[in-house]
Amino acid sequence: AREDAVRALLRKTLEEFRQAISNDDSYATVNVDVPVSLQRSLSSAQSQAALFTAANISGRVVLRFGAAPDDSAEAESTRVRRRDDSQLSENEVQVKGLTDDVQKIVAELNLRVAKAADYERLHSFRDQVAVPQQMLARIIGRGGENIRRIRSERDVTIDVVDGTNGASALVKLQGTQQDVAAVAAELYEFIERLADQTAETISVQADIHRALIGSGGRYVKRLEEKYAVRIAFPSSRRDDDDSSPLAADQIRIRGGRKGVDDAKVELLELAAYEVEHNHTVRFSVPAAALPHIVGKAGVRISEIKDESDTRIDLGDPSEGNVEVTVIGTRKGANAAHTAIEAIVAEQESQVDVVLEVPTKHHRFLIGSGGARVRELVTQAGGNPDIMTGPDSCRIQFPRASDKTDSVRIKGDRAIVDAVRLRIEALVAERERMTTVSVSIPVSQHAFIIGRGGAQLKQLQDTHSVEIHFRSKVSRSTSDDPSAVNITGLPEACEACKAALLALVRDESTITVPLALHLRLGGRTGSLWRRIRNEFDVQVDAVRVDKAPAYRIDEANDSDESTVYRDTSSNLSGLSADWVLRGETSKLALVADLINREITNAESAVEARLRIEPRLHRHIIGKQGSTIAGIRDATGCEVTVPKRGSSSQWVSVTGTRSAVDQAIELVNQAVEERA
Repeated sequence: AREDAVRALLRKTLEEFRQAISNDDSYATVNVDVPVSLQRSLSSAQSQAALFTAANISGRVVLRFGAAPDDSAEAESTRVRRRDDSQLSENEVQVKGLTDDVQKIVAELNLRVAKAADYERLHSFRDQVAVPQQMLARIIGRGGENIRRIRSERDVTIDVVDGTNGASALVKLQGTQQDVAAVAAELYEFIERLADQTAETISVQADIHRALIGSGGRYVKRLEEKYAVRIAFPSSRRDDDDSSPLAADQIRIRGGRKGVDDAKVELLELAAYEVEHNHTVRFSVPAAALPHIVGKAGVRISEIKDESDTRIDLGDPSEGNVEVTVIGTRKGANAAHTAIEAIVAEQESQVDVVLEVPTKHHRFLIGSGGARVRELVTQAGGNPDIMTGPDSCRIQFPRASDKTDSVRIKGDRAIVDAVRLRIEALVAERERMTTVSVSIPVSQHAFIIGRGGAQLKQLQDTHSVEIHFRSKVSRSTSDDPSAVNITGLPEACEACKAALLALVRDESTITVPLALHLRLGGRTGSLWRRIRNEFDVQVDAVRVDKAPAYRIDEANDSDESTVYRDTSSNLSGLSADWVLRGETSKLALVADLINREITNAESAVEARLRIEPRLHRHIIGKQGSTIAGIRDATGCEVTVPKRGSSSQWVSVTGTRSAVDQAIELVNQAVEERA
């Protein structure tokens, strides 16, 4: 009873609500004629949302379709119906809602009805094509692919009606007159081609069938579609009208005569191409050579593939070998084969030799900065800058901490063998080496060594020996500081000893006044230079008395630009000892020359010239050429303050006449270049 009361209350409320709406002019209900086919396309929520968007409405509108969808019965049974809900005809759609929105929806529906009528009128042209029953399957295509293609290309409805009792099948077409005519023409052309059906079997070697078919049948499908034929291989599982089986090397082409002929030509051309480009070469290589064939990150094998235009397959290592398969043109496959064999031959020519060499010889064999190692490789015909391949050779010495005699030589077999033989010869020579000692006066050590060790290096290179002079520290504790040690082969040591002794010169000592020493002696002194150049006699000062200190700027406060001083006045009684080294006959001549200089020596004069430091460089000249010219021309000693000094004084020492000449030349050099 309670449920009935609720229902009655609900009906009363709805009735009042409907009455209020019917009395409100802002609401409207309109029925629109809409074909059933169009109603069904609008029945989904998504389609209605698109309709509302097209009509540009924002309010709520209710649509009621006369042709309800198949699943609407359940919805109708569950909704509450109004008493005055009118029954809609099948071709009606009822629109309810705000008046403005209803009008927009009605306008949009009428527009769509008009467009649908136009489309139906344009696509109402019908035609049909009779197709012999035996050709129907070819017309439809595998899985209906031909029909789907025609529908996608032309907006045409296609229905196929099978014939009975051997009668022709009918293909019914509906669409625009233009599209229907085009499809009918295509079908008639297809039927005409099928009417000229033939089959031909060709022979193609079985090992290239897979290449002709292509991945997933791609190539054979293209040929079938292009020429409207069917192509059967021995491995094909598709139906074929000819029940005769195919041999392993046969291919059957079925279709129109022209299509079969054209497909045959292209298939044979493709087969010829595959034969030419599928030449196969198989060979084995040592597994150890595989990393070198592949190269880092596959670079080397990729280069071979690109250069030869081939496909290269490398098998898995088996019993120390790897099978290589090269596929391509005959020329390309042979080129790739040759390239790989060259790599193998190159690797087989690479050897790794371990040589036992006493550690005491390692430093000698390495040489300064590895120079002898590079020399060994170069002399053997190798290239010390390459790490592997032809002409390569690497010599690896152990670290001192390894405490081993093993020296490893890796590289080209021929180069490694030559280097090994040379190292063995050098070690044998080193084992024969001896050390001899020769006594040479300590005073002549520096002369024999030469400036910068040049003469010593020449002796060592000439005789392939090592020469060791005693250091100053060892001389203080040695019984014989004059001893010079020579290490090398016995015959080389004796030859070097003779050469050293030949360099030893006779010596004599002469004492000269300190004034003469200061004026004409020293390595830059004119007398010493003359003795060296004219008599090939070396002069060294082994004792020189110290001259009293003298400062010209303290002794003279005047503004004079030139100041003279008699240097002999404060050097009286002071002397220097000169050692002469050379041939005995020449030593006597040099002694006479020095004594004459002492006898004829004029009083030495020192002149100090006041010249601005910025001008000193003009007195020196390029690489000292100007000051050397003044010294040679006058015999005077010319001294310029060191670079960076603030002193203005330039010193000129010699006889008075020579000093005056030197001063004139100095002033001339300054004036010409200032």
